[in-house]
Order: sequence, then C-alpha cells, then structure tokens
Amino acid sequence: MTTAQAGIQPVPQPTKASTEAVILDVGHGNCAVLRDGNRCVIVDAKSDKLLYQELVTSGVRRIEHLVLSHADSDHIAGALRLLPNDDFEVGTVWLNSDSQKDSRQWHELLALLTALHQAGRLKARLAICDLDGWDLSLENVLIDVIHPTLTDIGHGTGKRGRVRPEITTNGMSVVLRVLLEGLPALLLPGDLDSAGLDQILSRDKEVSAHVLVYPHHGGHSGGGTEESFAKVLCDAVSPDVVLFSMGRGVFRNPLPEVVEEITRSFPDTRVACTQLSENCHVGPVPDGERDYLLNRPAAGHTGNRSCVGTVRVAVADNQLVVEPAPLGHKRWIRQHVNTAMCESSAILPVPRPRYP
Repeated sequence: MTTAQAGIQPVPQPTKASTEAVILDVGHGNCAVLRDGNRCVIVDAKSDKLLYQELVTSGVRRIEHLVLSHADSDHIAGALRLLPNDDFEVGTVWLNSDSQKDSRQWHELLALLTALHQAGRLKARLAICDLDGWDLSLENVLIDVIHPTLTDIGHGTGKRGRVRPEITTNGMSVVLRVLLEGLPALLLPGDLDSAGLDQILSRDKEVSAHVLVYPHHGGHSGGGTEESFAKVLCDAVSPDVVLFSMGRGVFRNPLPEVVEEITRSFPDTRVACTQLSENCHVGPVPDGERDYLLNRPAAGHTGNRSCVGTVRVAVADNQLVVEPAPLGHKRWIRQHVNTAMCESSAILPVPRPRYP
C-alpha cells in the first residue's frame, strides 16, 4: 500500500535535513520519531495515518529501526499498516516476546514480520535488551537501550519463578535514552512499571534527560503509591519537561496524584499533556487562540482535543529546546481550562541548559 492509496494528504512544511525528536499526539498511546536528516528511528507506533503524514512531510524514506516497546495495542497497532507500505524502506524491527499477550493484533504483527522477513523486506529481531547498548543509533541521534535485561527477556513475562521475580508486560517495556547531537534529550520508558524502575536504578544506569515521556500515560505504576513512583522516577531522570502522551476521554489520565507530586516536588519542571485531560476540564474543550500548536500531525486536531499537542525536541545554540514553547500554551490554559493540574504557580519554569 502506498501513502496515496491510504488516503493521506501531507501537510506542507519544510523538508530540509534536521536532527529532532517528535513525540506525536496519537491519543492514548505512544509514538516517537527520532530523525537524523532523511533517516529515522521510530519508537512505538499506535497510529498509522499520523505517522505516515509525519514521515512523508518531513522527507523520511528510510526507517533504520522500528522499536516496539511491548506488545500492547496502543504501542503496536500502527505498525500493521506502516511496515507493508511501499513508500518506506525499513531496516530492522525490534521487539520482545510476550507469553501473556494473545491479542489479534499481536498475532497479526508476528505473522506480518515473518512474511516481510522471508521476503527480504526487513530484518526482525525478537530480542532487545540493555546489552544492545547503542546499536540503534544514527550519526547525530544516539540511543541507549536501558531496559530490559538479558535475564528478563530470557525468562520472558510470567509469574515468579525459582530464579526471577514476576515480569509483566509493562515490566518488560523497552526503555530508551536519546541524545540529540550529544545532548541528553529524551527518556522513552514505554509502560515501565515500578518493578522495572527499581531494577534500572539498582544497576545505576544513566537515565537523565531533558524530556521524560511519562510511563503508562500517567496511569497506575503497578506497585506502591503513585506519588512515590513519580518522585523516584523524576529524581532519577531530572527532567525539565514531563510529557503525558494520553487521549482525552479514554482513562482519565494522567492521575491527579501523579501530577500533584511532580508539581509539588519539582516546581521548576514543566508538565504537559498531548491532549486535554478530563481531570482538568469537564465538557467540551474551549476554542480560544491555539496558534501555539505545531503544524505537525496530531490526533487532537480532530474534535478540538489538543492541549500541548505534538511535541518537538531539537537543538539550538547547543541547547535543547522543546516546542510548543510554554508561553502560548500556558496562556491558553490559564484563560480557558477550569482546573489545570499542571498549574502549581504563576511562574513559568525556565529550562536548564543540558550538557552530555
């Protein structure tokens, strides 16, 4: 299937080569495009058309790696239409086995990968762990595999055994740390749970990043209190921006206690959601001036559901910048949102310089 056959109308915008990380607003799910010129690495693929639009309009034809953090449908569904698309050349698809996942989409994805691999269209790697190190990297986009471990993928998901703890689908999520032009830009933790976080911290892995895409869309962490998980995670990552990739009207994410803990314990950290949470505003989303939204594909454009929308992280003057910038976004929130959870004070946080 080609992009034209899929009925996709690209949004005109410059296609010059650049280094950037784009966290697409895909509603309830995850998708990040890590771009180095006309090559890229994609991490998770919830949406198909939004991802197609982003790739086509940014001039990407070569997908070096597609990493699927775990087997949940809100992370893999878009891959079923992306991979057979003749408009793109795909290098390697990375994913881990999951003995507990029995969804139709997971079965279809495994069958599709088998067929495409046998046809010589791509390589399929049914194992990705911290021993893979920087193998996903491009020239100006360095990607470190933080989690899971070889032991984790060796035992796979399932109940506690004689030599290992219980490993859930979320606990097996692939966690990636991304550097743009040497600067620690992004931590992509999939749906990492509290057990997985404890394991990462016990191995003293470097996880600091300018932007943290919060695990599990701001939902439950799978152990302990949500406040404790949020504090430990943000202490480790020390993010300037915490982003919740979530869909309005799905699970009422992010949880209020998660946002409250971050804004209380880390007042200099900017908190943003791709779509406007129902915990912040009940009823129709107000219009207001929305010129802060990026001219990039975003699920929230339909039905006026956007909050910060699709987010771009790039390097300018040897510093990391995040778009949309906070000023216009915060102005809209303060004028039109009833009880914005992210508003802990009237002072906008000033991003700290980031160095390798």
